[in-house]
Amino acid sequence: MATTEHRVLSLRLEVAPLTVPLQGAFVYRTDRPYELAVDFRGAGRHLARWVFSRDLLIDGQTTPAGEGDIQVWPMREGTEPRVFLAFSNGAQSCVVSARAKDVRALCRRMTELVPRGQERRHYDLDAQLSALLAY
Repeated sequence: MATTEHRVLSLRLEVAPLTVPLQGAFVYRTDRPYELAVDFRGAGRHLARWVFSRDLLIDGQTTPAGEGDIQVWPMREGTEPRVFLAFSNGAQSCVVSARAKDVRALCRRMTELVPRGQERRHYDLDAQLSALLAY
C-alpha cells in the first residue's frame, strides 16, 4: 500500500524588485519514489504543476543541483536560509524560494518513507520498462 506525503510550503516568486507570495503543494508518493510533484498556487488559482526528481530537492538543500529545466540551490538571505528552485520550459522560466527549514522537514520525511537507495523496493523500474517496450 502506497503512502502519500502532502505538504504545503509558503513560497516566494522571486521577481525583481518585488517578491510575490505563493503556495507550493508538494506531493510525494511511495509508489513513485523517484519523483516529487509540486502544484503552484497564487491569488486563489492553480498556476502550474511540475514533477521532478526528489534527489534534486534533497541535494539542492546543501549544494547546487540540477541542469536544464530545474535547478535547486541553497542561499542565505539575510538571517533566513532559503532554498531556491528555478524552473524553465524553454519559453518561460521562474525562480521560487522556500524557507530552508521547511524544505529540510519535507526531505527528511521523504527519506523516512523511502530511504535513498531503497527506491527499487517500492517501484519496479524493470517491470515498468518492459511494459512500455511491449507496445
